Amino acid sequence: MNPVSFWILLGLFLSPWFIYPSVLKCISILFRQYPSSWKKPDEWPSVSVLIAARNEESVIASRIRNLLDQDYKGFLEILVGSDSSDDETDSVAGAFSDQGVILHRSAVRIGKPLMIKELMGLSGGEIIVFSDADTVFAPYTITELVAPFSNPSVGCVDGSRRNSLDGDTCESIYWKYETMIKKMCSSVGAVLGATGAVFALRRDLFMPLSSRRADDFELAVMTRIQGWSCVFNKNAVASEPSPGDTEQFRRLVRIVSWMFVSGILLMGKALKKRMFPLFLQLFVHKVLRWFSGLLLAAATILAGFLAGGQFYLILFVLMCLFHATAVAGWLLTRHMPSKLLFPYYFWLMSIATIDGILRVISGNPVETWEKKSKGSKN
Repeated sequence: MNPVSFWILLGLFLSPWFIYPSVLKCISILFRQYPSSWKKPDEWPSVSVLIAARNEESVIASRIRNLLDQDYKGFLEILVGSDSSDDETDSVAGAFSDQGVILHRSAVRIGKPLMIKELMGLSGGEIIVFSDADTVFAPYTITELVAPFSNPSVGCVDGSRRNSLDGDTCESIYWKYETMIKKMCSSVGAVLGATGAVFALRRDLFMPLSSRRADDFELAVMTRIQGWSCVFNKNAVASEPSPGDTEQFRRLVRIVSWMFVSGILLMGKALKKRMFPLFLQLFVHKVLRWFSGLLLAAATILAGFLAGGQFYLILFVLMCLFHATAVAGWLLTRHMPSKLLFPYYFWLMSIATIDGILRVISGNPVETWEKKSKGSKN
């Protein structure tokens, strides 16, 4: 069998996980434009914080208090959108109206993107901060989110999401890798997407792809398509519990079934504007990563056919060992060191991604996410 197909598949698999970060590292050293720390502006702009909530009675009060306690020196308003909550979310949030908190309720379930759009229409801040109901900001987080906007070329600022749990989960380990990528991209203003729990945007740059969309990934990339930079500030810290692996699987299916369409549309816009680096970044960092499980599986099969030679036999055995470790991680999740669980986490995310893409192809994307436990969340 001709080994060319094997090397093509292996190269495509390695591109988002190893080649892409290596190229970014070189670019961040040679072409750095933005610092890792930011000077404070002379005058602090007005800020609106948007929280979309669905049955969050257990956390919404502490979330609002956390925002009211921020040390931000400028004007700060808080808007909570209740997405047809059927618990006490409305009454708990409404109790803060005397402190300026705005509660907006949707009588029917509309999902987070549409709720964010409705809250935008009620807000008045020059800078819009996006977050979740179960997130906790450090006292200085809004200040750190706003500081980079003192540079007039910055349109979007992504913050640092931390896991508030003691142990690692699939998502928390992934975020350690993703944070490394964001730091390198930020040096040239090319962060790809934002963290829904903690990011900020210039109000005038709020431009969803369609009337039904207002996703964190889309908003950040659309900022770059409009000619602005998207940066990462590690000091804008937000903590929230990373979901367990089962819950994370369901969440990833929803995210990918939504983001897959976004990625294709954004790649088209990037090509139309001849923003070829952004197009390539979307293709490698998103599309190839989404299909990396299938690419690795196909490369393993081809390595098996080529295993008559010693070199390919070694590669085949190593790949099989990776897959076997994934199975062991699935069976012994709580008894294995977190670093050895990466193969399991890789396949958990890959299978969820394939599920999400198949849902898009079948015309059945998951637009809202219901919590496994009592209550729900967009």
